[in-house]
Amino acid sequence: MKFALIMYACSVLSNQCGDPIRDPTLYNTHKECAMAGYIQSITVLDSMDSKKVNDAKLYFSFSCKELDGA
Repeated sequence: MKFALIMYACSVLSNQCGDPIRDPTLYNTHKECAMAGYIQSITVLDSMDSKKVNDAKLYFSFSCKELDGA
């Protein structure tokens, strides 16, 4: 069984999330996927313009989708 990491950039102000961003890596366990979600969320957020993040009050959400037959 494999897991796909799906991330969403969300805004507290608009109470909405953008289109899903799928990580091309497939993870062997839910734990590996969840840990990658936290790490990648921090990495992407850190690379973004601080003003944009603060003005839109951006945050990242993610899920790990179990893939049948993968």
